[in-house]
Amino acid sequence: MKNKRGRPVIELSDDQIRQVEKLAEIGCTDAEMYGVIGISKGTWRRIKGSDPRVEEAIEKGSGNLAVRLRRYQIELACSGSVPMLIHLGKSVLGQGATTAAPSEKAENPLMQFLPRAETIKNLPERD
Repeated sequence: MKNKRGRPVIELSDDQIRQVEKLAEIGCTDAEMYGVIGISKGTWRRIKGSDPRVEEAIEKGSGNLAVRLRRYQIELACSGSVPMLIHLGKSVLGQGATTAAPSEKAENPLMQFLPRAETIKNLPERD
């Protein structure tokens, strides 16, 4: 018979996995999830890295959140919300105003005349 030492291994129950999914559906962070479940950060990391059900629950919950938010955005836009129509036009349809930001390395085209201007400025005045 082997002598077991150390703390017992904590595994999440099926109910806790469902709770993780529900927490991910409302956008909870990892810290909020392990706080609600009642485990430490280290235990959360270990469980999250070793139990594929946890990552699957988080992905499913986050996906459900994204779909629900997108549905509400579309409903708002269809009801005539101008800000939402603008947002969706930019993000989904690529209708945003595209202004090219000036490149930091691009030289001002007027700089070619600067040496001549300095030369002219230093000429002696005519009498």
